[in-house]
Amino acid sequence: MCAVHLRNVDLNLLLPLQALLEERSVTRAGKRVHLSQSAMSRALERLREVLADDLLIRSNKEYQLTARGAELLNELDLLLPRLEQLWSGKEFSPQTATGHVRVAMTDFASALILPRLMHELGQMAPGLQVEIVPWHDRTFEDVIGGKIDLLFSPLAAPPPLNVELLFDDSFVCLLALNHPFKGKALSLKQYMQCSHIAIEVQIGQQTLVDRPLGELGHRRQIALRVPFFIPGIMALENTELVITSPARLAREMASRYRVRMVKAPAEIPGFQYSMMWHPRLHSEALHSWFRSVVRQACASLLEK
Repeated sequence: MCAVHLRNVDLNLLLPLQALLEERSVTRAGKRVHLSQSAMSRALERLREVLADDLLIRSNKEYQLTARGAELLNELDLLLPRLEQLWSGKEFSPQTATGHVRVAMTDFASALILPRLMHELGQMAPGLQVEIVPWHDRTFEDVIGGKIDLLFSPLAAPPPLNVELLFDDSFVCLLALNHPFKGKALSLKQYMQCSHIAIEVQIGQQTLVDRPLGELGHRRQIALRVPFFIPGIMALENTELVITSPARLAREMASRYRVRMVKAPAEIPGFQYSMMWHPRLHSEALHSWFRSVVRQACASLLEK
């Protein structure tokens, strides 16, 4: 690949490029940036030549982004607001911010953090767009690759990601109100005799629960595997099943559904929940401010 020098780059192509990648239509992109369809078609040809990539490829009756096109769209979402701020000389203002932040989280974080976070953002940055992406096995790679801006996870982060602790939590067990077990705590022996609903964070296991049990030579009897806590908790009613849940989530769910909390076996350790981001976003104004709002939302969570 030939080296591209900034002096040879036509910066006027940046806005048409963003419009093409977001709209995935020459016609709609042209209307958005006030170019005729023929002018936008020429811009697309020029962009394909300069970037040595098709950017958009036809699939049936629609255009889809190439891998390079998707990568460029992520970078433009970050770059263009910064360029606008650079030329205008204005300091970052949440009230006028119109950026796009992609956040990966489990339903645990969605249930606890998201309502508080969106309440804060609605008041402070009404023009900001937030996209929630479900946690999956390649989430860390997507943060490193720029497809995701911020990640919430209890798992250890690989380099070079920055990590900030948000809160500590522990595990408890949730049972239906009419479950035959009436005690306040499950011993390991009692726990292992139960049938469980497993929340599969990773394929085949509820990592923070099954891993320490596996190290002790134990394997739970799983009656139901689901990817999310809340549907699993809803499925508890009128069963003799057990869900092992983070305590903060369990407290909120016990007030909404016909379930009760009991202590989990001491052999299942607590965990730390953190937010993680790539160093390239560390000093970027929008993302730095967004993380500060996350801290506020989690601070209100800790007050409960």
